[in-house]
Order: sequence, then structure tokens, then C-alpha cells
Amino acid sequence: MRAPYDPIVLTAAVTGGDVLPSQSPAVPCGPDAIVEASVAAARAGATVVHLHARESDGRPTASPRMFAEIVSGIREQSDVVVNVTTGGSVDMTADQRIEGVVASRPDIATLNLGTMNFEGFPNPARWPSVRHEWEKEVLERSGSVVFTNTLGTIRRFATAFGELGVTPELEVYDLSHLSMARFLLDEGTLTGPVRIQFVLGVLGGAGGSPQDLFALREAAGRILGTDLAAVSVAGVGYPGQLRLGAIAAAAGMDVRVGIEDNLRIRRRRQAVDSAELVAAAVAIADQLERPIATPAQLRAELGVAA
Repeated sequence: MRAPYDPIVLTAAVTGGDVLPSQSPAVPCGPDAIVEASVAAARAGATVVHLHARESDGRPTASPRMFAEIVSGIREQSDVVVNVTTGGSVDMTADQRIEGVVASRPDIATLNLGTMNFEGFPNPARWPSVRHEWEKEVLERSGSVVFTNTLGTIRRFATAFGELGVTPELEVYDLSHLSMARFLLDEGTLTGPVRIQFVLGVLGGAGGSPQDLFALREAAGRILGTDLAAVSVAGVGYPGQLRLGAIAAAAGMDVRVGIEDNLRIRRRRQAVDSAELVAAAVAIADQLERPIATPAQLRAELGVAA
């Protein structure tokens, strides 16, 4: 685990698969826009960019061709560490969700550890106005959304990561996911020490309070012990993203920000892009005298080549 003055691994989640493009013009859609947003986030200070793929109308896609195009486009312009989702979106099959990793061979890929309710739009009175028919369908599914991650799927993805030389980032939405990580380590599906990321504030997972963060952090140390390499924190929404990011940075943890999880830089102003949220996180880290880890430093930690 990191000490309070060690470099922070700062991840920018630039587009996601759940936020709707009608909610903000900052959501990049299409491969060119996603590449541009990723490179801008890297230039603002991000160590890692976390990627989903979207069609030009913003619809999430599992297209292996598009993932390969996005990753190669980023690598032509930046040495930023690339992290590709296997979460995709809740209506994708397991076969679809692994295709982007196989096609693009990123440095890191996410590994989700359990099936859960996953609600982004639970209150119809607060639904945003949308432009696209597919966005309307997303809103109408509210209340029936299940993010499915069976043990078989988790084992399959973890095995594929090992064969491809991709480092797993374990996505922890709740306490039970830490117990799943322990089981996978004990049976040999995963090899420690592992990197985990708390995703806090999704309805269906743990809450977004500092108390939730510290409860999970204590549990991670107790359950994973020496098999725990690093902890990153992704707070969902405003002000949770930056407040939890600040707490994580002060406590020696890594931080994730970006448009995937939060659209606002102030209560009454949306962020221009993920780069603006990265810049805010860099400023917080600077106040705490924690430098941002370079891509080369993280690759050395992961044991992978540039």
C-alpha cells in the first residue's frame, strides 16, 4: 500500500457506458472524440485513461474494431497507461464485454466481482431530457437493471487477462466483492498482490460517504492482507467524486475522476471535459504534496513495457 507522500495513480474515466450524452456535451462519442478526450486528460496529468466505446450517437458499443481504433489512436499521441472496461453496459453479453480487451490488449482491464442492482436513473421525476431513442429505452428500463457477473464470467475474464498479459483492476462496489476477491486469490484464479478500486455511490452498491470508504478500506486490509497492492477510489456524482478523491489522496490511496462518473466541476456548472476534472484532482494532490505518478512509474509497478 502507498504511504501518504507516495505518488498518486490518477485515472481519468473519460466516457463510460451509463451516463447519457444528452446530459452533457462533455460526453465524448465516436472514436475520434474519445481519443481526443483521453489525450487531453493525459496532458492534464492523468496517469491512466479508462475507456468505454461509444457510437457517434453515444450508444455504448462492444465493437472490437472501435476499441482497437481508440487504443491505437491514444498510443500514437500519448504514453498514458490504458485501462479498458469489461463492464461495458448492463445490456451487453459476457462475450461482448471481453471483446474490447482481446482486440486492444491494454495495460489494465477492469474485473467486476459480483452481480448487483445497478441504477443510474431511479427517480422518473428527475429523468433528463434526451435526444436519442436509445436513451429513452435506458430510462424506461430503470428499476429493472441488473449488472450480471457470475463466478464463471469472472473466472473467464481473469483467465483471459492472464493469457493476454493484462493487469486486472478489481472493481469493488460493496463488501461482498472483497470476499469474492479473497476466494479468487485462494483458488488461484487471481495472483496477488492485486489492485482494487472502490466505486462508491451507485444505487445497488455501497454508499458514497467517507464512512463507507473507510469501512471498505479497513475490510480490504483485513480480508486481502498482503495480497493487496493498491487501492483507488472512484466517487460517483458531484460533490462525491472530488470530495472522496481528496480524502483518498490524503489517506494514501489512488484516485479516479472523469465524465463517466461525474458531470460537474461545481454545483451549478458542468465540467468542460474530463481534463478539467483531472486538473482539479492534480491541484488537490499538489496541496497534499503527493505527486502524480507518471505512466512510466506505473508501468514499472505493473511490470509491463511501454
